[in-house]
Amino acid sequence: MIIKALSVKNFRNIKNADFLFSPKTNIISGNNAQGKTNLMEAVACAVEKSFRTNKAADMLSGGENFKGEITAEFSVDDYPDKINTLCCSVTQKKIIRKINGVNFKDAMRLYPKLKIIVFIPEDLYLVKGNPDGRRALLDDTADMMNKVHHSVVGNYYRALKQKNTFLSSCRQNVSLDSSKKIQIAVWNEELAKAGVNVLCGRLKYFDTLSRYSCEYYSELNNKGEALAMKYNHTIFNDSSIDFSDTDKLLQIYLEKSEQYLQREIIAGHTLIGVHRDDVSFFIDGNSARDFASQGQIRSIAVALRLAQAKMFSEKWNEQPVIILDDVLSELDEYRREFILQHIVNSQVFITGCNRNDFEGLGNSPGWIADNGSFTECSYI
Repeated sequence: MIIKALSVKNFRNIKNADFLFSPKTNIISGNNAQGKTNLMEAVACAVEKSFRTNKAADMLSGGENFKGEITAEFSVDDYPDKINTLCCSVTQKKIIRKINGVNFKDAMRLYPKLKIIVFIPEDLYLVKGNPDGRRALLDDTADMMNKVHHSVVGNYYRALKQKNTFLSSCRQNVSLDSSKKIQIAVWNEELAKAGVNVLCGRLKYFDTLSRYSCEYYSELNNKGEALAMKYNHTIFNDSSIDFSDTDKLLQIYLEKSEQYLQREIIAGHTLIGVHRDDVSFFIDGNSARDFASQGQIRSIAVALRLAQAKMFSEKWNEQPVIILDDVLSELDEYRREFILQHIVNSQVFITGCNRNDFEGLGNSPGWIADNGSFTECSYI
């Protein structure tokens, strides 16, 4: 995918800005809080989703009567000469996307190859931070490989919310009468069916993500260190389980849910399930969460994103767009060079405050951000 042109209106602090992009490297520099990340968010939001918020209202630059508009002209690798138009409208309550005038969901049947891979400083929290980020990484990876996964995850969390609401209402009276048991059994079955689907979607691509990430980590460090990744289950903790037997998985899920029934009634929420699963990282057998240095954590984060980009290009025969938002300054010269060498076939957007970070990028077009405005320049 190549984004050839972009128009942004009323998006965060960007009132009105137009761009013609290079199919290779594009650089956005400037001081902090001037609009660099806002522009990258606009690119990501138009194609997929914001990497900063799920609330449409947060993206608007004005009051409730304002409407944000992002228009992108793009081409795909199979038909490089055909220019497509992607329109993204942001209001207080929702985001509406269309491709060539067709509703986004319908259009994605024709354009399943649109993908943005985003490197952000927050990626450094993937190893030691909240498990939510690691689960999101797995689900985003599965979604980019199989678009059905997104709806499967949505089904699971809707059922989880309904079950938790019911469990919360039971906390005043923890005794289990027959009506409560029947109702909870209904939610457990819904969660088990959706949970098995979510798990199978994650595990289908986890081995590949792990293998590529470990390979990239080894090259990034060049010290002979070995990275390993492990999926941690809250339901299926028996290593002999056959994860291709979905009927057996469903049976185990239901049995485990039944075992936790009384504890969940007392707690008022669901204690086990794929929403509590996690991923652990190990360097030479030692827990990265407990012992990894900042340099090792950076290497893991970079390796994960490079692995995603490789998986996507192999699956769809299409290069994703790469966003490097203020991350090169977090990396040493060797790691910066390694990233740039491994995304050379993609269109790349790089932001940063320090012009020295952009050395070695050749004659790349760029823009200087200043309070939501952008002045075009070049980096040689």
